[in-house]
Amino acid sequence: MKKTVSFFLILCLLFVPLTCAAETETPPLLVDSARLLTQSEAAQLTEKLETISAEKKFDVVIVTVDDLGGKSPMEFADDYYDYNGYGYGSSKDGCLLLLAMESRDWWVSTAGYGITVITDAGLDYMSEQFLEYFSEDEYYDGFVCFADLCNDFLTQAESGEPYDIGNLPKAPFAFLRNLLICLAIGFLISFIVIAVWKSQLKSVRSQPFAGDYLRNGSLNITTNRDLFLYSTVATRRIERDSGSGGSSTHTSSSGSTHGGGGGKF
Repeated sequence: MKKTVSFFLILCLLFVPLTCAAETETPPLLVDSARLLTQSEAAQLTEKLETISAEKKFDVVIVTVDDLGGKSPMEFADDYYDYNGYGYGSSKDGCLLLLAMESRDWWVSTAGYGITVITDAGLDYMSEQFLEYFSEDEYYDGFVCFADLCNDFLTQAESGEPYDIGNLPKAPFAFLRNLLICLAIGFLISFIVIAVWKSQLKSVRSQPFAGDYLRNGSLNITTNRDLFLYSTVATRRIERDSGSGGSSTHTSSSGSTHGGGGGKF
């Protein structure tokens, strides 16, 4: 009898830690159902997402799917976040980037502290960066860009002043570099065109006096007077954006509050 009880207690002691581990197991931060990444890329991206999420206590999630199953991008992203148990702490802090390949939709759903970290203006800035990669089907680079931006925005929010209207990061160096290259190419093309035009005007020579440009007898002025006819003043009201910043929110099917936004890529 004593051996039976002892054996039962040992089984209980072994079973309890396994049960606790199962209850605290976190869902994967990368779910590539659309198979956009290689195995190596998926492993590297997962490691980056896990590192950021653990250090910041904030889930950064990326999900790709073939289709949305009849839901809107917002509904799918919110429900996926809620019903799969994402989010740190009681307020479920985190964000989720969704890509739906059939409809070419993207959506970022924010929750808890994520609504404060990623404002509407902040998301507009972020999307300008990672959508450049998605439009060229460079998904791994786009996901890495998104993860790095989330880390930067979280670091900024720790200072007590999240990125928002009037407080957004400066344009990245890559953007400025591309702009300078475009300007240089445009200047070079303009210079070549002007040089060609100039070479075709060899018969034209500048004259020292203004009278040299007049043909004799071609101008005969008999009357000279000034008449003021009328004046027209046009006015136009300039609308000012009085947005106060922050994040717009909505309620998901689970009753949770989410922010975020999205579009096509």
